[in-house]
Amino acid sequence: MSAVSYGDRIRRLPAGTIPATARTFFYATVAAAVVAAAATARVPYGHVSWPVFCAVLVGGALAQVFATHTTGNQVFHTGLAFSVAAALVLPPELVVVVCVLQHVPEWLRQRYPWSIQGFNIANVVLSGLAAWSVRAAFARQGVHVTAAATTAGVIAASVAAVTFVLVNHALLARMLRLARGHDLSASGLFTPDGLIQDGVVAAVGVGLGFMLLHSWALAVVVALPLVLIQRALALPTLREQALSDHKTGLLNSRGIDQPARSEFARARRLGHPLSVLLCDVDDLRGINNRLGHLEGDAALAVVAAAFRAELRAYDLCARFGGDEFLVVLPETDEEEAVTVAERIQAWLAENPLPTGEDLLPVGVSIGLGTLQGDDPEFGTMLARADAAMYEEKRAGRSSFLTVG
Repeated sequence: MSAVSYGDRIRRLPAGTIPATARTFFYATVAAAVVAAAATARVPYGHVSWPVFCAVLVGGALAQVFATHTTGNQVFHTGLAFSVAAALVLPPELVVVVCVLQHVPEWLRQRYPWSIQGFNIANVVLSGLAAWSVRAAFARQGVHVTAAATTAGVIAASVAAVTFVLVNHALLARMLRLARGHDLSASGLFTPDGLIQDGVVAAVGVGLGFMLLHSWALAVVVALPLVLIQRALALPTLREQALSDHKTGLLNSRGIDQPARSEFARARRLGHPLSVLLCDVDDLRGINNRLGHLEGDAALAVVAAAFRAELRAYDLCARFGGDEFLVVLPETDEEEAVTVAERIQAWLAENPLPTGEDLLPVGVSIGLGTLQGDDPEFGTMLARADAAMYEEKRAGRSSFLTVG
């Protein structure tokens, strides 16, 4: 699993609030950010380039707005580069201003709860001031980040950028541990992919900082790879969205078509069993008419939850139509498929849908089709499952299992 990305990673917490188990750490992080900002504000600083400050602030704000939603409910944006650049070229007071204000457009657009946005800001402020402190420590030894970009200056800037990433990841890893029980491996924050992903963006921030001091034209050129990084992450997400059903998170009919045909071809070639379940939600139209379409969507989500609970990792599942779901069960004969279908129906019986003061049982009618030796294509066994299901539907029965 790829790492959760900078800034918005805390969005993975449920219900938009900080759980009680993590509340103390949340307040401690915010307090530490306030104390660090107050302490570093006392440090004297020389000339401030206000155009550079404005450029970093605007660039960071734009990067926050154009975030990319990646797999696993994760969010990535390139604001880290501008936060690192701020730590390299601005006094600590303005580093804090950049880290805080670059989140404002994003908050106005997304309206994240104050606790989540507060942790994000405090995390970035502490990371930015930690990077600035490393830069200041090098400066006291006579190594400065200047437009000349000496070898020593580049090393100092790089160490500061690495410090930013490590502090940011460490704070977030602790929050995810307290709030969700995720250890380091589950969060992905300290995996090679997680560190490289943010490390590359931080390296762009180092180059951006030097170029802002040297030439604005070059700074624009250095920042262009950020657009490529953002788009490179966006394209797989757009492809995934095109193959997914937005109401259930399952595959859609287009997304399951090729994998299902591949499983059919493999089963035919190797002589292995293969079964399909065609599932129809009972009286979904009635639920929509009586309770509204939002409750109808919730009923679909409950059915999807049943599939996630009872299917194996390599089974295929899709919302095939308005109230139909298709399940493809590799390496599964008829008897085993019947057991799977019964487990799905039992799960739904034990987990009714809450609707105000009542609990609404959500049932599914299931038709089963199993691969036969003379089936010429996947659609043949699918048609048997479909015919079996609708034959019983016409007979007026519901929440049943029929073998075709």
